[in-house]
Amino acid sequence: MIYATAIYKRRGDKMTGELRKGVSDYYDATAREWADKWYPDDTMLPLLRRFVALLPGGPRVLDAGCGAGYESMRLKNLGADVVGIDISEESVKIARERNPGCRFEVTDCRMLARKEVGFFDGVAALALIVHIEDAELPLVFKNFRNALKPGGYVLLAFREGEGFSEERSYVEIGGVPYNRAFYLHKSKSVIESAEKAGFSYFEEWFLENAPGLGGWKYLVFRHPDDDWG
Repeated sequence: MIYATAIYKRRGDKMTGELRKGVSDYYDATAREWADKWYPDDTMLPLLRRFVALLPGGPRVLDAGCGAGYESMRLKNLGADVVGIDISEESVKIARERNPGCRFEVTDCRMLARKEVGFFDGVAALALIVHIEDAELPLVFKNFRNALKPGGYVLLAFREGEGFSEERSYVEIGGVPYNRAFYLHKSKSVIESAEKAGFSYFEEWFLENAPGLGGWKYLVFRHPDDDWG
């Protein structure tokens, strides 16, 4: 888990070292707020419904970067057998409380072990890779491929752009500074990383009537039919 990151910010012509709490700390501190915001918000439901329709009946789905479990709830309501993973202990605690019919684990997708979670028909990674650097995307896709059954699908949501976003990373809560390590990605780079891991690019989806989510991309990838990883 990520507990703290040493960040250097430029102030004028000086570089000052500043210890900031990291990604898991940020989501531990804000888990209840995310839950309050997204449990009643069905914005992602059209994409999730379309995703589940790609999969066999009663599919087993991994919600990677599940947060407090709000999209896990929707996947479950759509008929999926859901396992959610997240690095935030507080988020997973809430997810377990709100979704007793799903399984949740505190796990980093970069260290995802198939023996711990089993095989899946689909992986939903909604906003997960905004906390993953480009250089680590091949590892993430490799882990997804190893966890997917042949012919399985990945639904990926991320913010279009390039590199580390200071504006979205550096936040302060109650006087405590955090670095939530927010990364933007170019669609081309994401597709290349997925293809290097053995996925085929399926298609791009679009979310209508979501003005607050401008700049987000929704890409779908498919696991080869004849490869068990």
